[in-house]
Amino acid sequence: MLWPIILPIQLTSLIMVFVIVTVTVIAAAKNWKPGMAFVITSAAAIMAFVPSCNGIMSVLDARRFGVFQYATYDDVRDFRIERYLPPAAKAITLEKTAMGHRAKYSITETELREYIDQLWNKFGRLSAAPRGDSSERETASADEFELWFQGLGWPMPKNAICFGSPTEADGGGATYYFDPDSGTAYHRAGYW
Repeated sequence: MLWPIILPIQLTSLIMVFVIVTVTVIAAAKNWKPGMAFVITSAAAIMAFVPSCNGIMSVLDARRFGVFQYATYDDVRDFRIERYLPPAAKAITLEKTAMGHRAKYSITETELREYIDQLWNKFGRLSAAPRGDSSERETASADEFELWFQGLGWPMPKNAICFGSPTEADGGGATYYFDPDSGTAYHRAGYW
């Protein structure tokens, strides 16, 4: 749940330590009071920590969150997404957020069903909800699809089939929608 802020905190901390050490060393080299330089720089770093962290997070978030295009699964290179994305997926559009992602990609029904079966075989015993619950059905709800994929401009498939992945105890998991007419799959995944 806190993963998006860890890297900004680490980078801000490294920068602040570097500035404190550099100013203290320069003060000692110039025969100024290094102890006073250390105290003043440390106090300034403490006051600037949150704004600096927010600035670094804004720069990082612009590169790691948003809508991205990938040709194949191998191009994605994000373990949070790879665990819900079938390796056979192609022409992938991903909307990445801090707490999940939404995806659209080309795949055959057989490949998608085999992938979901593999997920259940590997993680089904750990699932908080049993397979075949309300998230898996032969007809997807148009209202549900619109709710989960609003703002992306992806049209609701007429004959979408709905599948669910194993669900983590904290609610993490994915719901898959497959359009057999176009060979397009959509999924939304949440992780904490």
